[in-house]
Amino acid sequence: MRVLVLLCLVALGACTTPRQACERDALYDLSVIDSLIAESEQTLARGYALRRDPYRRTSLQLCYGSRLGGNDRVGMVLCNRPDVGVRTRPVAVDLKAERAKLAELKAKRAELARIAARRLAECRAISPQG
Repeated sequence: MRVLVLLCLVALGACTTPRQACERDALYDLSVIDSLIAESEQTLARGYALRRDPYRRTSLQLCYGSRLGGNDRVGMVLCNRPDVGVRTRPVAVDLKAERAKLAELKAKRAELARIAARRLAECRAISPQG
């Protein structure tokens, strides 16, 4: 099953033109910093941050087949499977430090926007057909 999903992802990736791949790579850092800016703005608006804590849990599922007493059997049995869940908890945050971080992120974004514009122009020059 995993192999099938992987093959589908590879096939979809092959549909990308060289220019689209170049543009995606050129805009990656900018999209990351945009998401960090949005998260910081939301934290300031709320007055607290949200922390995601992973935890282990088990889930009861139907599994195919079982091995009882050395005999292979085909059928369905109940089995426990480990799973990782995520809890979101509010945490206190220093709002003054968060404002300073936001200002630094916005300054960095301006720099990255100039770099991304230059890279996009290079992408268009290398592959003008899009």
